[in-house]
Amino acid sequence: MKFHTLRNTFCALLAIVGLTGFTACTVDQDAAWLTDPGASGSKTKTSTVETGPTKTFAERMAEAREEREKKAASDSASRKKAEPTMSFAERMEAARAEREKKAASDSASKKKAEPTVSFAARMEEARVEREKKSAAVAKKKAEELALKKKADAEKDRKLAAEKKAAEAEKKALAAKKIRDDSAAKKSREAEYAKKKQDEAAAREAKLAARKKADADRDARRLADASASSQRSSGGGFFSRMSSGSTSKYKSKGHDVYVNKMLIGSLTPSNAKIEVDLSDQKARIYKTGATGKQLVIETRVSSGKSGHSTPTGTYRINEKKVDKRSTLYGSWVSSSGSTVRSSGEAWSRPSGGSQFVGAEMPYWMRINGGIGMHIGYVPDYPASHGCIRVPSAVQPLIFSKVGVGTSVTIKY
Repeated sequence: MKFHTLRNTFCALLAIVGLTGFTACTVDQDAAWLTDPGASGSKTKTSTVETGPTKTFAERMAEAREEREKKAASDSASRKKAEPTMSFAERMEAARAEREKKAASDSASKKKAEPTVSFAARMEEARVEREKKSAAVAKKKAEELALKKKADAEKDRKLAAEKKAAEAEKKALAAKKIRDDSAAKKSREAEYAKKKQDEAAAREAKLAARKKADADRDARRLADASASSQRSSGGGFFSRMSSGSTSKYKSKGHDVYVNKMLIGSLTPSNAKIEVDLSDQKARIYKTGATGKQLVIETRVSSGKSGHSTPTGTYRINEKKVDKRSTLYGSWVSSSGSTVRSSGEAWSRPSGGSQFVGAEMPYWMRINGGIGMHIGYVPDYPASHGCIRVPSAVQPLIFSKVGVGTSVTIKY
């Protein structure tokens, strides 16, 4: 069984490579399927293949190669016979012509396949294409700009939120500072108010005591002046006059005239004062049914250049025995010594701590800050606007006039 199988396989291979003509193989077609060729009842079917003289494998391979070469030579001879002999240049030219023919054919086919488009149509198509591209670019830019704006808006929102938070914090700190400052200020103000209240109470007590003393002194001086005016001779004001019937006397270098016969009847209701700036004199008249009569005449000193005494008709609106100027005087240091200064209340000198107004005894206010009072009386205008009267006669004038007495100042 094994021998028949191998022989059949070999013969099949020879048939495949075309060598079956050179061998003879008898194939037992059923041998491969029989388990035992000698078994009883089995039938053996065989076939015989006639083969030629036996050749080696190398000889068969050489014969096959020679056959192929003969066939290739025959094919080449047939092609050469069919094609005319051409030079290289002719072949190249033929190839070029073939390519051009093919390109022309392709172009014709393409033209035939594609519809003819005019130049204007192509330009319109190009324009439309450009517009599409421009629109696409513009759209892209718009989208990028929108994104940028959105990012900027978000950034601005964050910055605004941060700024708002910073401002709120700043306001809170400012409010806290204001509250703290307000509390501190209230505390200082309370302390300052208490201090001022204590100082004011002390000043009021001191002023009340001083006013009482001034009132007592004014009452005494007024009583003395009134008593002296009632005496017609001997003692008091007239004791300073020369003996005899003269009605003039010298008052520290100034002539003073007093009519002894009329002085007793001169009262605030009938008195009238006239000040002549041209000759620097003041005259007190008694007015009545018989006209005006001169009772007192005295040298005075009115306002100097730049501080001239105003002219006009006024009335006495204040009388005060002790009076100090609120505008002119002297400055003193904290130790009480006088400091060199201009003498003006509004011009504090270095080292000056307190202003002391100039004394203006027997003050009679005429107009605003202008009045008549005791002062230095040279032979020329020397005051800051007031009318200075010699100390020898001003107390007498003070006692004979009153608030409401007419005062005329003229040249």
